[in-house]
Amino acid sequence: MKVVILLNGRAGQLAHAKCEERAQEILAACRAANIEATTHLCDAARLTATARTFARRGDLDAVIAAGGDGTVSAVAAGLVGTNVPLGVIPLGTLNHFAKDLGIRDLDTAVAAIAKGETSRVDVGEVNGRTFINNSSIGLYPEMVIQRDRLKKRSKWIAVLRASLRTLLRFPLLHVAIALANSVFSARVPFVMIGNNEYAIGVRELGSRPRLDGGRLSVYTIRATTRWRMFASMLHALFRRRDPEFEARLVERADIVTNKRVVKVALDGEVCRMAPPLTYRSRPGALVVLGGSA
Repeated sequence: MKVVILLNGRAGQLAHAKCEERAQEILAACRAANIEATTHLCDAARLTATARTFARRGDLDAVIAAGGDGTVSAVAAGLVGTNVPLGVIPLGTLNHFAKDLGIRDLDTAVAAIAKGETSRVDVGEVNGRTFINNSSIGLYPEMVIQRDRLKKRSKWIAVLRASLRTLLRFPLLHVAIALANSVFSARVPFVMIGNNEYAIGVRELGSRPRLDGGRLSVYTIRATTRWRMFASMLHALFRRRDPEFEARLVERADIVTNKRVVKVALDGEVCRMAPPLTYRSRPGALVVLGGSA
């Protein structure tokens, strides 16, 4: 097994450690598993293009993303539509995609690479941009922007402060969403679109039973106050019916807003797009190393 490992020096577990030391630890684990590996430290903005370049070389069995969900998403975008597998070494803060693949740490990541078994999973796409976990508009992108402005020493303190600032403002979006057989319009605090269906209950919150269902999950809350939004979210978490919380499974969603430019979060990274936002599922577009989706 011959692989290249792309490291993002800004990933959660690399931000407070020397990247070279972490790279040597990863290489040692690969050598012990008889994996021929090289590492490549890459700027976050170049991850997708770099992954695409390595995929085109034709002499690699896989391209490995070492970092958090943002890193994995960027590398995946360079491999979508190819037959070159994506491997994941979770070094971020939350590592949602790795966990959904059954990869928890360096040991399980290296074991999955060495085993070499592949499966195909879906990706989501909005206006040509790929995401592997979810995308959202409204409160969450605003919170991420505030977090990045505040982040100095502790990411979690920055997240808390950013959340409070955003909730105090509580901006609402007027959206019209076209789904398969319906269109609805509402003022909402956010819209979240998941790559396949997310578990909602307290115990399994944030996980996905499968990554190959060929669907997008669209979540909205028709709440115009922060307190009503929290109540709706609590009802959903404890599986109590709330007419203001809506979840739908679709193959495509088109979103129009009253804004010329919308802040869109893609796997925790924020970009700006001009509506309409056209979301679609791309079934089986990504080959991965790891547990069956």
